[in-house]
Amino acid sequence: MGSRQRRSLPSHHAILLAAAVLSGCALQPPAAPDACGRAFARLRSATAAVRDAQYHPLADFPGLRSDRVLAVLAVEATSPAARRLWLQRLADNDREAAAIERGNLAAGERTELPEPALLEGCRRRQVESLANDIHSFARAAAAARIPSDYRPWARTLGLYPLLRPLYRRSIAAWQREAAAQQAPADTAAWLSYRLAEPLGDTPPPPLRTDVLGLPQATAEQLAALFARHAPELRIAAQSAADRPGAPLFDRRGRRGFARDPALVYRRHAWSRLDGRWHLQLIYQWWFSERPASGVLDLYAGELDGLLWRVTLDERGQAILFDAIHPCGCWHALFLPADSPLQFRQPADAEQRLARRLTLAGRQAATLWLRAGDHALLWVDGRRAPYPIHRYRLAELDELRRLPHPAGRRSLYGSDGLVPGSQRLERWILWPSGVVSPGAMRQWGRHASAFVGEAHFDDPDLLGRYFHTPK
Repeated sequence: MGSRQRRSLPSHHAILLAAAVLSGCALQPPAAPDACGRAFARLRSATAAVRDAQYHPLADFPGLRSDRVLAVLAVEATSPAARRLWLQRLADNDREAAAIERGNLAAGERTELPEPALLEGCRRRQVESLANDIHSFARAAAAARIPSDYRPWARTLGLYPLLRPLYRRSIAAWQREAAAQQAPADTAAWLSYRLAEPLGDTPPPPLRTDVLGLPQATAEQLAALFARHAPELRIAAQSAADRPGAPLFDRRGRRGFARDPALVYRRHAWSRLDGRWHLQLIYQWWFSERPASGVLDLYAGELDGLLWRVTLDERGQAILFDAIHPCGCWHALFLPADSPLQFRQPADAEQRLARRLTLAGRQAATLWLRAGDHALLWVDGRRAPYPIHRYRLAELDELRRLPHPAGRRSLYGSDGLVPGSQRLERWILWPSGVVSPGAMRQWGRHASAFVGEAHFDDPDLLGRYFHTPK
C-alpha cells in the first residue's frame, strides 16, 4: 500500500482554483450540450421520489456527483492525468447512484427514462471537456464541495450558544463513564459472533497508489483485508433485539428484519493523517431495534447498530480504530498498542477520549456490546473459547437497493435518513443543528458532533485528533 505527501499547486492553478472556490456561486459554468442537459433533467425529474443521498450532485455539471474525499482532493488534481481521474471518479459516483435510482423505480416508471448509453456518452464528453479546460475544472471543483449536514437556522432559533456548555458536560460525562469501564468477564453469558470465512495467514501484497495519492486495492486485496481485520462481536444478549441481522422489506412492502444469516455490511474509504492517505475498512452491524427501557425512553426506536472503522498503514496493519452509532452519535477512538499515532485534543473541536488498547495492529479486535442500547463497552483481542455464531460480509451499498414487492427500494429516504427510525430525543437536541438526532443514517450523512461540526466521512476528521511525532 502506498501513499504520498500532498503536492503543492502550481501558482497559476492555485490562483484559478482559489478564485473559483471563493466565488463559486457567482461563476457560470459552460452549459452542457442541449441533448445531454435534457437527458439528465428527465432523469432527475423521473427519479426525484427515489433520490439517493449518498453523493452530492454538482450544480450545473450534470452527470457528476461528489463525496467528501473527492471534495478534498480537488485541490490536489493539478496534472492533466489527475484532473481526468478526479472527474472520472465523480462520473463513477453519478453512474452508480443513477443506476440505483433507476432500479428503485417501478418497472412502469422506467419507460420514459433516457438510455444509460446516452447518459454515459454525456459523462465521457463532460469529463474530457473539463479535464482540458482549467478554468471550467476550477468551477467544477468549487461545485464539488459538500454542504454541511448541520442546519444553521436550528442553531440560531434554538439558542445553541447557550446550550453548548450543556452538550459539553453531557459528552464529558459519557467519556468519564467509558474511561471507568473495566474489562468484562469472559463467560458464556456473552453472545459471540465471528466471521464465517477463514482468515488467511498471508498478508495482502502492497497496494498501488493512484495519481491522486489514494491507496487502491483490488477486489481480492480488499477481501483479504476485510477478513484479516474482521472483529469478533460479543453481546450481553437479553432479547431478540440483541441479535444482529439485516433490514429487509417483506412481501407487503413493510420494513422487516432477518437475523439468519447474520450479516455485517462493509465498505472502504480513505483518511488523511499528517498529509498521507490511508485506506479504511468500515464494518456495520444492524439490530432490529433499541428497546425501550421505561415508559418514556427518549432513545428507543426502530433499528440500531454500530459502525466500526479500521484505518490501515502501508503494510495493511491497523494504526487507528474508531466507532459510531448509525445515528452519528457516540464517536469513540482507539489506538492499537503499537500504533505510532498520538492523540491531541484540538481546542476548536468536540472533546474526544482516545484509549490505547492491548492488542496490536495486526490483530482483529473483539468488541463488547451492552444489551439493549448496544453501547460499545470494551475493546480487546480476546476470542471466545466456547461455541460461537458466524456472520458473513455483505456490501453496505446493498441497502440502497433492497428487494421489494414492487422491484427494489432503498432502506434510506432521499434525505439520507432511515424512515421510521426517528427518536424522541430529536425534540430536545434539535438546537444542535443535527437533522433528526438519533435517527439512523446513510453513509456520507453522519453528522458526528454536537459541539461544533464534524462529519464521520470527512477524510480530515481523524487528522484533527491524531498525529505522528516527528
